Amino acid sequence: MNWIGGIFSKVNISQGELRKKLAVMVETACPANEPSAVAYHRCISFILDDTHGQALVKVSLSVEGTPPEDIYTDYQKKLTLIYDGHLYNAKNTGPRLSRARHRVNETAAESLVHLLAELPGNLEQKVRRALIGLDGDYALAVSDTDQIVISRNSLGTKPLYFAENNEFSAFASNKKPLWKIGLGEVRPLRASMLAIFDSRGIRLKEASPLAKKEINIKSMARAMDKYEQALYSAMRKRLAEMNHVRKVGVLLSGGVDSCLIANLVHDVASGLGMEVIAYTAGLPDSSDVNFAREFARELGIKHKMKILNIDRVEEYIPKVIEAIEDSDFVQVETGIGIYAAIDMASQDRTRVIFSGQGPDELWGGYNWYPKVLGKDGRQELCRRMWDDFTRADIETLDRENKIAMAHGVELLFPYLDNEVVNVAMSVASELKVTSEEDHLGKHPHRQLAIKMGISEKYANREKLAIQHGTGIHGVLDDIAKKNGFDPALVKDIGYKSEGITSEKMGSSARYGYRYTGKKLWQVPQHVQLFLYALAYRKGLLDKSVRDRVGYFMEKARLSSRVLI
Repeated sequence: MNWIGGIFSKVNISQGELRKKLAVMVETACPANEPSAVAYHRCISFILDDTHGQALVKVSLSVEGTPPEDIYTDYQKKLTLIYDGHLYNAKNTGPRLSRARHRVNETAAESLVHLLAELPGNLEQKVRRALIGLDGDYALAVSDTDQIVISRNSLGTKPLYFAENNEFSAFASNKKPLWKIGLGEVRPLRASMLAIFDSRGIRLKEASPLAKKEINIKSMARAMDKYEQALYSAMRKRLAEMNHVRKVGVLLSGGVDSCLIANLVHDVASGLGMEVIAYTAGLPDSSDVNFAREFARELGIKHKMKILNIDRVEEYIPKVIEAIEDSDFVQVETGIGIYAAIDMASQDRTRVIFSGQGPDELWGGYNWYPKVLGKDGRQELCRRMWDDFTRADIETLDRENKIAMAHGVELLFPYLDNEVVNVAMSVASELKVTSEEDHLGKHPHRQLAIKMGISEKYANREKLAIQHGTGIHGVLDDIAKKNGFDPALVKDIGYKSEGITSEKMGSSARYGYRYTGKKLWQVPQHVQLFLYALAYRKGLLDKSVRDRVGYFMEKARLSSRVLI
């Protein structure tokens, strides 16, 4: 796992000032008291170009004897590449390189930077051309003397953020380092986008946008066959990158998505001599805990559980906000169970964990999808599924990656492999959500799980959001009220969440609640205010949001009712 960052000066900044900002970014991104700092050795590599006012830095975690990642340059040392993630087919760029330049034993990153050097055009054009057909889970930055170009893969499976002021622009794998060096408004680089840094500032352009596929798979048998092939390919290529690892983990909730991933990991990893451990977190007797326990026993894999109570959930809330750099209600409540499970894996020194994120958007798993179909038609259903999938980078993946990053853990998403996504996007929606009365959905996905030996009890388990399956959703209200945040306070100070931000994160909050029970999905105002208060106290808000939250915090303080 790597953390990357960089600075591009718009005015003359001394090497000392550039070095100081870079040091602040690294220390903020990788504090000495973070769980991963104790468990793993860190290697910091950086390049300072004070002549052109540029700096790039990469922090690598060296685990289980693996050599640390380096900063890569082309043969003439005119281009520099840093990245976080995995490049699965970059070595296949060899045929695109001149014979004199291609070396058989090159790493994927070396092949990529040498290809970049040989491609025609300016830096933006080189990066755009090099990314065509590149298969990987990555966020990367490439620099020459005039520019820095940063990008994420088309599915956004690794996070990257950027910001600027009148003096300089900067980017990093998370937000806190950018806030710390005085940048008040930090934005995520969206999946498949380029950000070009130069003396004029930052320009955003599309690089390799995700394109809709032709619907050419209309039979269940063919859908299952193609899907199975793609899933095994996705699992093998990811485990091939981890051939130095002796054990891997899987986040297990007892639903079809995590059970199928656990089955695949057990099948492929065990054949490579790797130990497989499943991790589950939830409240006592929550459905996830019970189903996960039974499935792990049936599959025969090692299983570790963390049973939460209201005090433990309250303890995790500020830690989750710190890790995900967000105080949105849906993001926080969803992150608590994941944080608890990854925290347990980190203490176990499990370095690589597989996640089951992706199938709900790809295969039609959310319980409001059939109601969208019944009320607004199939075309609207397909539009909603596409929109939900293309927002997965900021609504799901960034959150989970940053929780993993805080623990020095590598999180992998096989369902979001390019080949898997292409197959799913080529399957007719009629096979995924059959009718308005279809309360299960995801039928090719579920049928493949049954074909692979997973009991219907798990394969056809109804979809529960993680915050409901773990039992966490119900206790946040009690915790907020315990700290003085209740509906009466909200009324007294005139607080409304819409006055802070209009952006809603998660399809349930954006529109799903309109098709299902509103009480289950709508955000309680007093709980959201409580979460904002925690983020405000820890300095984890953009300046514009911090100013608005600060106004209400002062009114709440004067009420003498809140405890934080």
